[in-house]
Amino acid sequence: MCGDHSRQSSGGALAVLSPPLRSTRSMSPTMAGRLTFHDCGKGGSTATHATFTPGDNDVSNSLVDLDSCVVGIHETGDLTTSAIISPFIYKFSMAQQSRILADNQQERSMEVSLAHPMKIEVGGEGIIGRRVTLWSQHDADPIAEGIIGYN
Repeated sequence: MCGDHSRQSSGGALAVLSPPLRSTRSMSPTMAGRLTFHDCGKGGSTATHATFTPGDNDVSNSLVDLDSCVVGIHETGDLTTSAIISPFIYKFSMAQQSRILADNQQERSMEVSLAHPMKIEVGGEGIIGRRVTLWSQHDADPIAEGIIGYN
């Protein structure tokens, strides 16, 4: 198995978001960070909350901008097609009942309660292996994207 073996699993699902691979405009804003889907530490297989933690370089303005963002979870995990034409199975606003959490001085996160709980599993209605995009309500192109995996 590859990657960082020092990080402990904390359950739920995780998407590491990066600037999109494809964009129709060169000056579109971008964002990076981690989006976790969880049930607030209950250890279940259904996510009731989503938490966005900005990347190290995005801490200054990400949480302010995130309030106008929408998260879309696509039907597939295909990053080779444009996100604009890739159908969604779930969509939610990061502004819904949002609250900023300050776990410590160095890490700031924004958490939202999900109106529709999501299954943390592969296939069917599950979100594992699916593409996730973060969209600003002010732009046509996504500002970040990734694939959801187990956390």
